[in-house]
Amino acid sequence: MHQPPQGESIWGIINTCVEIALNVYMIVAVDGQGIEREGVMIRKNAVKDTLSEKAAAMGREDGDWLCFDEDRKDIPVYEVLQRRMALCRRMESVVMKQMEEIRRDGKLSLTDYFGECAPPVETPAGRVDDMLHVRNGIYMTQDGESMKFAVHEAVADFFLSPMAAECGSRQGDYLFYDTASSAVMLNELKNVFDEVSALVITEDSLYATLDQKFPAYKQLYNACVPKEEQIPEVDAPAELFLAVQLEAARDREEQESRPVEEERLEEQEEEFGEQIDYDIR
Repeated sequence: MHQPPQGESIWGIINTCVEIALNVYMIVAVDGQGIEREGVMIRKNAVKDTLSEKAAAMGREDGDWLCFDEDRKDIPVYEVLQRRMALCRRMESVVMKQMEEIRRDGKLSLTDYFGECAPPVETPAGRVDDMLHVRNGIYMTQDGESMKFAVHEAVADFFLSPMAAECGSRQGDYLFYDTASSAVMLNELKNVFDEVSALVITEDSLYATLDQKFPAYKQLYNACVPKEEQIPEVDAPAELFLAVQLEAARDREEQESRPVEEERLEEQEEEFGEQIDYDIR
């Protein structure tokens, strides 16, 4: 450990020595006439880490020390404060980031204190027009384009694999999944949250969707989990694992069958007309 300056100095005998920064000392010395003089002394081997070249050039060398007289002592003090302020800003940035992470994660695990995750207000396609609260941090949203699942980034960080997170589109604090890509997210969250599991009408269709639409994800997922948790091979239709998908499929069937029914009605009317014999004599 470096010893502070003591004994003789360029201003006289050192009476008071206070370290204001590492290897930087504020000095009060008494000269031969008994007059107190103030100055700043910096250990020479620490000058490059403490002062700018411009400031260092304004000091006077005295053995192992660089000295600043009473009329120039504010120069090293200013630069010490300048460096301290820069350090404070860096520390503030680190502290704020840490606080934000605690607050974000606390909205999942410490809701009594931090409250729940704020709902999404915008999707990648535009403003959220309607939404269904599935659970804290998970929503079904409707924008001007389509229905999407919204998963808060804190939920994703805790419970989704990196590959599942990459399948979502980020907007604000949320990852958004369309009905097809939601198979990836639902596959991982259905085993964590009962509310999410309840959304899956049939797991076979979910697995078929992953097999047909996301084979790379299925391969990687199966390589990372025990055999009993792997995505199985199934013989089922894809993209019918949600209630909205089943409703859409029924609507399509009705629309496709309607022209056939209308054609049959027209044929029946024609046959009925031919069978009637209006025998007016």
